[in-house]
Amino acid sequence: MATTGIGSSGEYLEAVLDALETVDLLARKRACKAAGIKPIYRPYWQDLPYADPFLSITPDILHQLYQGVIKHLVAWIKTVFSQTEIDARCRSLPRNHHVRVFTNGITNLYQLTGREHADIARILLGLVADMPLPGGASSAQLVRAVRAMLDFLYLSQYPVQTSETLSMLQDALTRFHDNKQIFIELGVRDDWEIPKLHFLDHWEYLIRRLGTPDNFNTEYTERLHIDLAKDAYEATNCKDELPQMTLWLERREKLVRHERYIAWCLAGRPSLQSLTHLMHEPPPDRMKMTKHPSKKAVRFEKLRTEYGATFFEDALARYAVECRHPTYNARQVERAAFRPAFTFSSVAVYHKAKFWLGDVNNHRLSSDEWDAVHATPARHDKRGRHVDGQFDTVIVKVNDNAGYTGVQGYLVGQVRVIFSLPNHALQHMFAGAIHQPPKYLAYVEWFTKFTTPHSVHGMYTIKRSLNERGERLASIISLRSVRRSTYLFPVFGPTVPPGWTSGNILDRCPKFYVDPFSDRHAYHTIH
Repeated sequence: MATTGIGSSGEYLEAVLDALETVDLLARKRACKAAGIKPIYRPYWQDLPYADPFLSITPDILHQLYQGVIKHLVAWIKTVFSQTEIDARCRSLPRNHHVRVFTNGITNLYQLTGREHADIARILLGLVADMPLPGGASSAQLVRAVRAMLDFLYLSQYPVQTSETLSMLQDALTRFHDNKQIFIELGVRDDWEIPKLHFLDHWEYLIRRLGTPDNFNTEYTERLHIDLAKDAYEATNCKDELPQMTLWLERREKLVRHERYIAWCLAGRPSLQSLTHLMHEPPPDRMKMTKHPSKKAVRFEKLRTEYGATFFEDALARYAVECRHPTYNARQVERAAFRPAFTFSSVAVYHKAKFWLGDVNNHRLSSDEWDAVHATPARHDKRGRHVDGQFDTVIVKVNDNAGYTGVQGYLVGQVRVIFSLPNHALQHMFAGAIHQPPKYLAYVEWFTKFTTPHSVHGMYTIKRSLNERGERLASIISLRSVRRSTYLFPVFGPTVPPGWTSGNILDRCPKFYVDPFSDRHAYHTIH
């Protein structure tokens, strides 16, 4: 396709048709070259009155973005920065439900799938955010280009597009073009003659004309290559395979239909359901917990040593005072909670909680709308090998100003313990309380408030909240006040410090960036 804007497709099509109708061979070649097409003699669509082949190519998130532009972007970053440093950062990232930790790095990977490129896109900005360029040059322009392309990638996947989101989409692409020159200056590129990159200029128009790109994403049918092509081919003798594959698929479909008919008969031939049962319905409870705790009784001492809940008893005493006296200020709470007397010494502990990320008043952003939060101590597997603990970071609603999107009214905390109190503890500690505590509680270590996003990469910077003695501030909260998990990028500095690993980096690193690209829901809500 020529570089002429697709918005003037009608005029461009006329120019192409005029070039193809040129009689003289040499003149037709020159005219076709000027129009940006190959001098093919009488293409099949030339005489079709309503056909415009230049509008037939639809946006494709998988092959144009993930397997196209993102693939190029990752290759450029591998060329610019030290591959050893890139892999070291990949290995040191903390674990999370939505983010894959590449324990062997990403520089030696080849023949990547769309899913793997999507996993890399989740962490790409965190890898380059504070990594210096060779020679100590500023990487601000490169980081802005990476941020802009990731913005385009995630905005394009919105299930509903408006004039505002399309304006943001075009702005992201403009920001990338404004900063892409850095790759030529670094010797990574000589030109920008990349068809898939050029095609992004036409996405806004095509979305307005054809609808959202998720209607054309080939990712949905990619998995059918195995069912409808590879398995079918393996069933043939590899000679004259097409009719054999067709017959094999036809028989498979008949068997599936017959099996369903038999199952329907065995079920008593119930009345057929309408398509209304396919409508998306929210779960009855946005929080999902296991029926039984992971450990029925964990002593306070183990919560301190194995779970890292250093001030568990003090935090629990403060929580009990706040429940009994909701009007107390911070000093009164501290005074009333001094030297608590507990009638119990253990609590039931849960190592995992699940949260529904959907919202009945907003459009679905992904097919998998369940988020998981882990609070699991270190252990040894069946072979005696050490397995690091996982204590996820979450975003917590702390006041009524918190909305569906944005960070106002929220704080980031690291969940150390998810637990339930025994019944006799409730009767003793919360006697006279206006509201009894919920069944599920969490011990959370806090991070500092959200401030202004970074001027280059646009991520929020946070640190541990410490008291005057340098101790981490922690609280007991209701588990239902947790909005979702949130991913933190460590601020590594020029290189990854020795001894930092995926298992201990949340404890050793002093500063973090809040990742908005861990999943589509996070990008839509954490900004």
